[in-house]
Amino acid sequence: MHHLYNSRQAKTYSDVSKLFESNYQKILKIIPLIEQTAHTSIIRHSNCPDLHLIVEQRFTHTGIFTLTHVLKDTTHKPDIKFKVYFDAKLVEVLSVCNETMLNSKHPYLTQCSDLNIQWELNLFIERWLDYCLNQYQGKSWQML
Repeated sequence: MHHLYNSRQAKTYSDVSKLFESNYQKILKIIPLIEQTAHTSIIRHSNCPDLHLIVEQRFTHTGIFTLTHVLKDTTHKPDIKFKVYFDAKLVEVLSVCNETMLNSKHPYLTQCSDLNIQWELNLFIERWLDYCLNQYQGKSWQML
């Protein structure tokens, strides 16, 4: 495990910022009207779990949202909370399943920088957004 954390170069602010920008573009493809979204919404899908967008906070230049599936037992997974910076066109992951890091019990966590932790969280949403684009792009959002 130690090798996994040390095998890659430390992430820079530029690396993380590019991921924030890329995730913003992907969010826009899934939720084209996110800048105007003020209400919790859902995409219903016959072959996949419904996709829920929960509006946590909404301001002129930023918003905090949670994108998740609500499973049959009412469990929310992956429950990704993210902040959108509308003016800067960035998306930053705040937590995944209420965790601010993906592997909080890792024995070498103290050797990871904040940028590496941000990189992992935002890489997770990038990959999940790719899945969502594949499953939900072009589907209509409905207010709850």
